[in-house]
Amino acid sequence: MCGIVGYYSFAPGHSIHRDELLVMTQALAHRGPDDWGCFLLDPAGRDTARFRARDDDTPFRRGRLGLGHRRLSILDLSVKARQPMEAADGQVWMVFNGEVYNYLELKRELEKLGHRFQSTSDSEVVLKSYLEWGTDCFGKFNGMWAMAFYDHRTGDLILSRDRFGKKPLYYYQNHKFIIFASEIKAILLHPQVIKAVNLGKILNYAGRHYRYVDNDNESFFEGIVQVPQSSYMVINRHGHLRVARYWNLEEQESAGRTCPESDLVEQFRELLGNAVEIRLRSDVPVGCMLSGGLDSSSISCLAAAKNPNLITFSGVTGTGYYDESEYMQEVNDHLKVPSRRIFPGPAELFPTLREMLTFHDEPVCTVTWYCNYAITREIARYGVPVVLTGHGGDELLAGYWDHYHYYFSDLRRQGKGDEAEFRCWLSNHGRPVAEYEREKEYIRRLHQDKHLEIAKYSQYLSALSPGLLRQAREPELDSPFTSDLSRRLYLELFYETIPPSLRAEDRNMMAFSLENRLPFLDYRLVEFCFRLDNSLKVRNGLGKWILREAMQGILPEKVRCRKDKTGFNAPADEWFRQEHRQEIWNLIETRSLINQEIYNREEVRKRFTEHLGGQNHYMFFWQYINLHLWYALHFEETHG
Repeated sequence: MCGIVGYYSFAPGHSIHRDELLVMTQALAHRGPDDWGCFLLDPAGRDTARFRARDDDTPFRRGRLGLGHRRLSILDLSVKARQPMEAADGQVWMVFNGEVYNYLELKRELEKLGHRFQSTSDSEVVLKSYLEWGTDCFGKFNGMWAMAFYDHRTGDLILSRDRFGKKPLYYYQNHKFIIFASEIKAILLHPQVIKAVNLGKILNYAGRHYRYVDNDNESFFEGIVQVPQSSYMVINRHGHLRVARYWNLEEQESAGRTCPESDLVEQFRELLGNAVEIRLRSDVPVGCMLSGGLDSSSISCLAAAKNPNLITFSGVTGTGYYDESEYMQEVNDHLKVPSRRIFPGPAELFPTLREMLTFHDEPVCTVTWYCNYAITREIARYGVPVVLTGHGGDELLAGYWDHYHYYFSDLRRQGKGDEAEFRCWLSNHGRPVAEYEREKEYIRRLHQDKHLEIAKYSQYLSALSPGLLRQAREPELDSPFTSDLSRRLYLELFYETIPPSLRAEDRNMMAFSLENRLPFLDYRLVEFCFRLDNSLKVRNGLGKWILREAMQGILPEKVRCRKDKTGFNAPADEWFRQEHRQEIWNLIETRSLINQEIYNREEVRKRFTEHLGGQNHYMFFWQYINLHLWYALHFEETHG
């Protein structure tokens, strides 16, 4: 896990000064506190210089290509794994952020092809994979990454990002150069990058829902965008940019129709177990985040079976609905491993958010990540640099409340009827019948108008200014699946819930120089789950059927058979009515976002009065607070 930056000029007379490259690299020190290095290719493209200190006596001070790297040492802690890393013939240079978990298997394959290795790192495996297979190497990697190669043989700069966009990779390009970095802050430090607000992004965040913020490659800063997930980009010596996708998830024949269920359960167990096992590869201590839910508990139990030195970390954010302490305790008692509990509360919300935004660079999607930040800070204090989490299980295996309705719809469309499942759903969850009828009508209408998915979360557009509304662009959502349930899961995985969660979790972890790993997002497991028949995900009114079956004898029964779904959240609605009531009123009366024609103040006042009266607008005000603090951090000095 690291931070990377780079600059490539394709116009005569344009280059980067080593001090500019150094400042950009050091801005990512929190992503890699253990080591760093920079590389320059001189403007003529003949000589190279590496430096690791400001006063290095390099033969030249400017380069048309610059690469910078901050290192968090996880695999091979020695200097042999330093970056930027170059090929033996000096023709290819690489910077890499992330982990390729199947590096040992790839290393053995490369050794058979004649490659020899100087280190035990995955970084050297990545470099030699590119030397052997070119851009086809990306499809061989199982992991999370943002990486850049400069190939002097062709003059190409190649940028690549993992299948789900777990690791960030932003870039800014004009007709003279391209700059890329793991975080926006590093790009903004270059003197020729102009900082401006992306109003379209703000509109989706403030007026719709966090679901429709990370569904594209734009950022909150105009002109700064991300390399697409599952893709690589090639920028040639003339500045021409080409994007290619190396992986797609496509609809295939359901595995449930051709294979016994018992075999599929065993295959799932083996895949998930291996996904956990390869993510335990580390030369530093490893822990697990444990919420007490089915997903994180499964990961913790599988990990503890392979790593007896595991430690778990849990957050408790409230009483009643938000408190899963009994399930956390059940798992910890079962595993007999050390555990730590953290209790995020409302007292430090505003100062912590200001601190978080200096690492996130963009507004935070939900209050969940404020709580996650508090837990992450505690993990760092215990000296556990690598953490496994259960994120992604809901999107693979139908874990959210509305997934049942999409399953019911598929049953009706297939002529199977949904009466039995509906009765089980009512019995297990106690949801009102009116909800079922309302969602059934919504899904029926969705078949005629896919834009309803976006309109469903547009209830706060009236609180925005007319000027901002003119920036409206409909989010583009697309899925290759015809099943209603599979389509919904695909949209959440690639557009709606997973992308903002990955963004927030990466920034939280890297703020404290930690690495998080997500076994449920192993691409082999994702492909397998999307081949499963719906009945292997939802059955008898419960989601995640195949996971429950696979975890028999591994997970405590009290957790395995849970019927309720909580999710790691916090009672922010009450925090906003009580502890932070006055602070929110103060924000409403400030003029910064009003002057920028973002909000309609009277509508915001009305919404907050409604919230104080018992209606729940906490999500709107979470986003309202974030935008105020983010704007103040980045633009108030500029605009006065």
